[in-house]
Parts: sequence; C-alpha cells; structure tokens
Amino acid sequence: MNTATKTTSFSGNIPINYEEHLGPLLFESYAIDMAQRVEKLKPSSVLEIACGTGRVTNHLLKVLPQGATLVATDLNPAMLSLAKEMVRETAGVKWAVADSMALPFEDGSFDCIVAQFGVMFYSDKVKANQEAFRVLKKGGTLIFNSWNMMSANIAVQMVKELLDEYFPQNPPNFYDIPFSYFDPGLIKMDLSKGGFGHVDTALLKVNGYSPNAFSAAKGLLEGTPVSVGITERSAGILPELIEVLAGRLAERFGAKDLTVPLEAIVTTAIK
Repeated sequence: MNTATKTTSFSGNIPINYEEHLGPLLFESYAIDMAQRVEKLKPSSVLEIACGTGRVTNHLLKVLPQGATLVATDLNPAMLSLAKEMVRETAGVKWAVADSMALPFEDGSFDCIVAQFGVMFYSDKVKANQEAFRVLKKGGTLIFNSWNMMSANIAVQMVKELLDEYFPQNPPNFYDIPFSYFDPGLIKMDLSKGGFGHVDTALLKVNGYSPNAFSAAKGLLEGTPVSVGITERSAGILPELIEVLAGRLAERFGAKDLTVPLEAIVTTAIK
C-alpha cells in the first residue's frame, strides 16, 4: 500500500473546504439529529469526540441545559483550530486535542459522549470503546454515527466511480475508510468488547444540501484527504475532476439547490 493510499490527515486547505462545501452536503442534517438526541437526555456533562469543524458543537450549545459543560475534542489540531473559529458561543466550550483511544479525562467524568462520523477512523475501535466506557458515568450514554455502505450514499459513490475511471490502476481510496463501518453486528460486538451491554443501532436516512453542483463537487474532492491522493497521482488534474464531477452531480440532482439522499447508522450505547 503506497503513502497516498494511507493518507487520512485533514490539514492544509482541507478543513476550510470541508466546512464550507462538504459540511452542508454531508454533515449538517446529522449534526441536528445528534443534538436532538442529546437534548432528550438532559446531560450535565458532555464529551464530543472528533468534533471536526464544530457543526455538532454548535447545535449542542443550543440545546444543552443551562450550566451543562461541553468538552469538544479532535485528534487533528487543524480541524480543532477551525472549530474554535466556527463555534459562535465559545464561552460554553472547553477545547482539547485528544485521542479517542487515550482520553485525557478521569473515570466517570461525563453523562454523555457523542462522536459524529469519527469512529470509522479509529485504528482500534475496541480500545476507543473501552475509553468511552471508562470516562462515562454509570448510566451514561454514548452516541455515534457512521456511514452506511457507499452504494447507499449516491454522491460519494459517484466520486468513487470517477476516480476509478481516471486512475484505473491505483485509484485514491480515502473514501473506503469512512464508508467501511456499517455492519450493526460488528458495531455491537465492538461495543460489547468495550464493556457496553445495552446497544441499539438504527438506520437514519436524511437529505444533504448544497447551493450548487460545483460546491458539492469541490467539497467531495477538496474537503477530504482524497485530494492528496489525487494530486500525488496527477498534480494538475484536480480542477478537471471537480468540473467533471460537478457536471455529473448536476445531471443527477440539478445544477442549483441540490438535495442529496444520505444514509448512516446511528448507534446508542448505555453504560
């Protein structure tokens, strides 16, 4: 496996493209849903893992009870730095660079832990689950979501098909990682190994939005490390790929005000 295949770092211009273009397309609807689930729990202390650019963080701050604490973490300093800029009510958040597999918090620190589309990147999911179990209070809740299979998420499937066409011998495969953790049986087994006994999974279908096909294409190709894999293979081809993908997205979903169907697995586990 070459270096490009293993690239998963959200750095350089990726975080801002992720937030501006990919955020509304893939993540906003699920961020709202996540916050609604947390609101029903009325927690006094929340830990957010893999907060990214702060979309869930913003929505959590709208619904948490008065006086509740929120600690937002991410392994990637560049993403966390942008989140600090994007989150409007920063006085209600504590920030920390943190590894999900070695959380820098004491046992039983939180009523609730949330992680939006981060679990797929954990190198050791069982260890991360053990850490979440450790820092949760008894009766506390872990909520995370992970993408359903790529074929159920049409816009991303279109990216894969495009890259397979342009790089038939060695296509950039970043998207294989976030769309690899959708088997409820495997998810429940990993959580059981982490200590959780009460686990529920549910398929959640929502719609993503983009103001135009070009923005959607730019997000899908420049808002993730797949852009690194592309430029390593062909330094000047990225603008062409964005134009081609934008055209295909426009044919499928329209040139403006795109509504794109999405599918993900929402998992809830109670300590």
